[in-house]
Amino acid sequence: MSSTICALPEKHFLCFLCKDIFTNPVTIPCGHSFCLSCLSQYWGRHQVKYCPDCRRVFPNKPDLSVNHILADVSDKYRKTRPQQEPEEETIIDVEQMIQDRLQKIERLKTSLDIQKSSYLREVRESQKVFSALVTSMEKTHKAVVSAIEEKQREEERRVETLVKELKREIKHLRIQTNEADPQASDQSDDTEQITAPSEMKDWSKVTVEPDPCVGVTRRALSDVLEKIKVQVNKLSKAELKRIEKYTVDINLSAKTAHPVLSVSDDRKQVRHTDKLREVPDNPKRFDRVANVLAKEFFSSGRFYWEVEVGEKIEWNLGVARQTVNRKGKFTLCPSNGFWTLSLKAGGQYVANTSPVTVVALEHRPRKVGIYLDCTEGRVSFFCADSGVHIHTFTDKFTDRLHPFFSPGRLHGGKNAAPLMMSSSFCSI
Repeated sequence: MSSTICALPEKHFLCFLCKDIFTNPVTIPCGHSFCLSCLSQYWGRHQVKYCPDCRRVFPNKPDLSVNHILADVSDKYRKTRPQQEPEEETIIDVEQMIQDRLQKIERLKTSLDIQKSSYLREVRESQKVFSALVTSMEKTHKAVVSAIEEKQREEERRVETLVKELKREIKHLRIQTNEADPQASDQSDDTEQITAPSEMKDWSKVTVEPDPCVGVTRRALSDVLEKIKVQVNKLSKAELKRIEKYTVDINLSAKTAHPVLSVSDDRKQVRHTDKLREVPDNPKRFDRVANVLAKEFFSSGRFYWEVEVGEKIEWNLGVARQTVNRKGKFTLCPSNGFWTLSLKAGGQYVANTSPVTVVALEHRPRKVGIYLDCTEGRVSFFCADSGVHIHTFTDKFTDRLHPFFSPGRLHGGKNAAPLMMSSSFCSI
């Protein structure tokens, strides 16, 4: 079997994208195969999904499943790969290099034109959003002023009525004491019935409040903030839709997992077992805190992945520097190389800043989306179910970054469910 494999041309075992022997190869509908991570990253950079080899366009993104037969054959070929004789002389095709660079210039110009369109679209969208907010705020302000003025008019009418009633009672009291005001007596109505002093109103509790509009502006502003929040959530959903094109395939690295963590064979799930497993010790493994990193690392570009947290009551998610301390205890914070979001056992969500930032969420996310922009220095978290933005870290990244996971403690079995790398994405 091995000799038969070795007899085949090496091109049958090479990925078109990385030019190396297949790793976790996937075969798409057109029949061409690629490394899973290579194709995921390639499609992450292109909005239209098409075959990198034959350029066939797919209306819907094909499901990517590892071709286990090709993976097994490629692995055997890798182990029995014949040694290649070093080439005596490397021939450089200068003309081809020139053509490659000319094509690159055209692609750069095309990308810039597309980028300009994106800038203009964003400006128009921002103008539309802020104009609507300004109009809404002006309308709300006018409504507040109108309500205050109407309240003032009502109070003036009330005081005017009270003054008339007081004058009437004063007149009756003067009549009773035969000390009526001459002007009042001129205006008196002989048919008016005189009110006895004992039947008159107790005026000691009748007052005019000096601050009748307490809280009016604050309540109006709270209404405006609610409208802004609705608009922010709407923009967040649209933002997440655009981010999904940067989706990458994430695989857990069992070599980094703390001994109490169990990583599934397909490297897509991790759970806390509460039992120390016998595993080789190595510099990459966490030895005191139950964490695990992904095999993939990123140093430039944009990347997005989702993690199913379900009904778990404790977890930590985010990214970590490749050079973070993995031995002993440490605090999850940016200064230590961790940019993470946590759900605490008491139900509180916190961004692990220094000090921590409590995050208020209206709905408990069952799936968390994580977006990494290495160039801009941002790590953003989203509720993938609703599209609501949760928190964004802003920093300057100078090291390779790995996706970071911690499924949390068991809590008597209440938190036994695993963290799962999501293979499909919600429509919001």
